[in-house]
Amino acid sequence: MKVWAAVLLLAACAHSVPHAAPLSGPARADLSRVAVRVAPETVVNDPVLADRGGELRAALGKALADEGFTVSDRPGALTVTTSIDYVPWTAVSAASLYIVVALKNEGASVDQVEVQKLNEAFPEPAKVGDLAHALAHSLATSPRLRDFLSKN
Repeated sequence: MKVWAAVLLLAACAHSVPHAAPLSGPARADLSRVAVRVAPETVVNDPVLADRGGELRAALGKALADEGFTVSDRPGALTVTTSIDYVPWTAVSAASLYIVVALKNEGASVDQVEVQKLNEAFPEPAKVGDLAHALAHSLATSPRLRDFLSKN
């Protein structure tokens, strides 16, 4: 009985289990055909964050271009919207920063990426570019964007 168990175990190990191919976003060449425009406003939960929204939008425009998107105001461009929600630290809760970047086609959602950080404020100006690049890269490699592009 032990011999058969060993044979079955060896046979099971010898056969590879097929794995699903990892999902990936569109090819860089496809991204160059995607025109995006960054919406001129950032939704914020505190008016103090309005200037930070401007920093984020400027950095995001550059980061999207670096990822291969065509940043343009031409008709038909997908719209990139931004929002920043910040809750400061209190005696009963930790500080929370939540940033959402959404990609929309005529108001309908194509995809969205977000960053949530506990006990952190909005990054200093020198680090906003890093945040924007991370968000832009997440959009550029999105399977949802790839699916949207294949249908349009």
